[in-house]
Amino acid sequence: MNKYIVIAVIGLGGCVAVQTDEEKEISDRTPIVTDLESATFERVAGPAVKESVFDVGPAGSFYSAYVGSPTVDYDGKVFRMWFVGAAESDDPSVPYGYLEQIGLATSADGLNWVVENEGRPVLSPGPDGSADAKSLSHPYVLRTGGRFMMWYGAIDGTIAGDLGLTPSHVRVERICVAMSHDGIHWQRANGGRPVLDIGDENAIDSIQATGMHVLRIDGRFVMWYGAYDGLHTLALATSDDGVHWNHENDGRSLTGLNGAQQLGPSVHFDGQRYFMLYNHGFETSWRAYAAVSDDGVHWRDLPGEYGVLGHAPAGDFAANGDPSNNHSVHPTRMIYHDSAVWVWYTGEDPEHPGRGRIGVMRAQLPNSKNE
Repeated sequence: MNKYIVIAVIGLGGCVAVQTDEEKEISDRTPIVTDLESATFERVAGPAVKESVFDVGPAGSFYSAYVGSPTVDYDGKVFRMWFVGAAESDDPSVPYGYLEQIGLATSADGLNWVVENEGRPVLSPGPDGSADAKSLSHPYVLRTGGRFMMWYGAIDGTIAGDLGLTPSHVRVERICVAMSHDGIHWQRANGGRPVLDIGDENAIDSIQATGMHVLRIDGRFVMWYGAYDGLHTLALATSDDGVHWNHENDGRSLTGLNGAQQLGPSVHFDGQRYFMLYNHGFETSWRAYAAVSDDGVHWRDLPGEYGVLGHAPAGDFAANGDPSNNHSVHPTRMIYHDSAVWVWYTGEDPEHPGRGRIGVMRAQLPNSKNE
């Protein structure tokens, strides 16, 4: 039996989930939240620049400026990582001056990656006037029903100032979804329109709804996502089909998390309790923190003043020195291997602010169920 197991989720808010035999087998081999609470995450040295596992591409490539927001799937043979790649753009209507597209890389071991599709993006901006005409960001991919579903942040070039909101320069992001049978060829659903739009001017997601993590729970899709109205917080939505979504918790932010701002959730449920990795703004950077919950809405932050990884050592690709930013941002879902949980994440190089690379961290779990 192969020991790489994607952590399965089987319930929400105390509900008992109806599981297939395959889902039951997987859940019996995945960690319990108690194990994750006491686990210690450590950096894994990768083969790419400054011990990252995935670096920017060559000049002229769609990922020549930075890479980030990894979302990883494993099918028992191949790791697939969809990622955001960016290149400088001379189009003044592209926010921040970087065109973001989504690429695919594969790996046999989770450390050494090869870009697929002949080095081209697997999902590029749509036509003028579409929801994602100017960039695509923050993808999350879930294998379900024999296909892949990808939710992502759609950028049409609108900025907050266009809506009369502040900070005026921040780009608007809305959530769209696409489907694929091979992970390379994607078809937009819902006519390319957002499936979770921004809210009104008083909503917590009045400027951005993006940076999501989606789980299949008791026949429903459950989404934890990043909401932004000038402050980054996390929110919850549910759907029967992954396309039509309803806000939960009366549209309010999740509670009990560290600091005033949070983003980039990654959630695991063991049948009774939830464990989440997320990012909290700390001094000049974002860092990954951990929290637990009984219902997926109200959380208790776990101890750790400097986050689950602490300070990055000098020379690390995500060394957290001024003016570095975005250390351990948008972790992908957890993958279980050899009694450890593996999580891929983004970090920025302090010597080249804005140059994101992808690394991996892991936590040993001695009391996991399949021991």
